[in-house]
Amino acid sequence: MIGNQTKGRGFRGLLNYLESQKEAKLIGGNMGGNNARALALEFKISRQLNLEADRVVYHASLSLPQGERLDDATWNEIAHRYLEEMGFDSNQYVVYRHNNTEHDHIHICASRIRLDNGKIVHDSWDYKRSETIIRQLEQYYGLQQTYSSHEKLSRNPSIGQQRRLEREHFEYINGDRPTPQERSIKQQLQELIDRATQDQLTMPELIERLQIEGVKVRHGLTRNGKSKGISYAMKGQQFSGTNLGAAYTFPGLQKHKGVNYQPKRDDGRIIALLLNPAKPTQQPKPVQSVQPNQHQENPSVQPQEQTDLNQWQQKYQQLSLALKLTALSPNDRDRKIIRHLINQQQPASDIKDIIKNGSIQRTQEEFKQLVSLAIEIDDSEKQKQKTIRRGLSR
Repeated sequence: MIGNQTKGRGFRGLLNYLESQKEAKLIGGNMGGNNARALALEFKISRQLNLEADRVVYHASLSLPQGERLDDATWNEIAHRYLEEMGFDSNQYVVYRHNNTEHDHIHICASRIRLDNGKIVHDSWDYKRSETIIRQLEQYYGLQQTYSSHEKLSRNPSIGQQRRLEREHFEYINGDRPTPQERSIKQQLQELIDRATQDQLTMPELIERLQIEGVKVRHGLTRNGKSKGISYAMKGQQFSGTNLGAAYTFPGLQKHKGVNYQPKRDDGRIIALLLNPAKPTQQPKPVQSVQPNQHQENPSVQPQEQTDLNQWQQKYQQLSLALKLTALSPNDRDRKIIRHLINQQQPASDIKDIIKNGSIQRTQEEFKQLVSLAIEIDDSEKQKQKTIRRGLSR
């Protein structure tokens, strides 16, 4: 069971939202009203006990995994026990059940003002306390266990993100926002990785699965060829594995998610996927027609290829990763590699063999043009640096 909670200022807006959803049903509470208008008026009873309080509306939702359902009486009992454990043992509240998603879930609207003394319910560490209570309820009612953020070794949204979600939620139910608030990109990415690692799979299979879902993956290597980390980018936001949580780092995926990684077997495939990512499923595949001045990708680095790489292919792919060139087009990537190798005073024969085993195939004449362009760009940048230095010295 997954729980979410927010706090706000107006009861009527939240009650209108809860009542307006398709197949919404008022299943419980300790109040007499049976519609949003009547309940909002009734909530004024507690509101009058503490006129100085600001965010007096408490909204909690409890959602079951797909395929699991409860009857109204059990849901009502769970809501009552949840509120009592959260400190709402003398507060007004109502419970709505919604059937507008694949997940059976309820919403609780409660006043944070206690009826016995007019004080606000203590809310320190309420996110952590909510997770603990939900785990206990799952066990008591024999429900499917849903791992908490701590148990799955992921990092919770920051306080700023939580407040943004609360603000967007109440903007939506008050009509100031056209669409409901979304979970943060970070949470969406964590959940996507969680789903992708439900079955036993290898590290290349995980990377390809994430790429198909529109996630950009980067995997760094040390000079000795050992992994030094993994990072992700989704919807324009980038996250390191550490930023998502211990279970989402390169070693964490193996230890906590059961992802199988064998360097000799997987490194070539991983590099191929980073150089030529799998296409997201939501993007239609264009019909490709190869023109005379176009080049086909070298099959030696296609994601489907799993044969051992020769020394020049390995060198090319290591340079692409070390120089952070995997996101560039093949021509731009090769020009930068050539410039780097020339600056390193590598033999011309080695440079030719490395580029020949790169991402696209070229004729001898095309290779010469590429080298000329790389040198011209290098000379131009050197001249630009000299101009900048002269300007700074004046």
